[in-house]
Amino acid sequence: MDGGLFDRAAPAGAEVHEHSKSAQRETMKGERILFGVSLGLLVLIAAAIIYGSLGSVSVALLDKPDRIGNNITFDQLRGMGAEDAVQAIRGRRLTAATWALGYAVLFTWVVLGPYRRMERWAWWVLLASLVISQIISIARVLFIGTSVGTLASALLLAFGLLGLLAGAPRFFLRRTDLL
Repeated sequence: MDGGLFDRAAPAGAEVHEHSKSAQRETMKGERILFGVSLGLLVLIAAAIIYGSLGSVSVALLDKPDRIGNNITFDQLRGMGAEDAVQAIRGRRLTAATWALGYAVLFTWVVLGPYRRMERWAWWVLLASLVISQIISIARVLFIGTSVGTLASALLLAFGLLGLLAGAPRFFLRRTDLL
């Protein structure tokens, strides 16, 4: 203060050290927020798949009106005497919906269990399950020539990748990389 014998100057680098601790806390806070966003997006994706698959189950089991492609309904097929085609399509819809429901339940379990505990294999499994299934679904445009249903697959893929990318720093960066 007055330059006396007992005045101490701060050690060299003390200010820098305090600044780096503050930056580290901010980085860790940002990482936690990103991981929370990641978990939230992935849980919403699972909920959307569950909701969609249950809706599809109800269409198949309750014989609700359904459009096949852009122009034909079940009622029109029945009017042509093609009841077996209606039953076959309903059966296929039910099979696909129950597989989607099973996938969504497993997806939810992986997100809320191993992924939340930051087990790296869970990140890779979620990525593979999203990319493989949705790319094959979107490929219907090339192989079957129809775009019906591709919007849902594209949205699941896009939001799933966003969710996984938001969680990636927690899985793949060392703590020192975040400082």
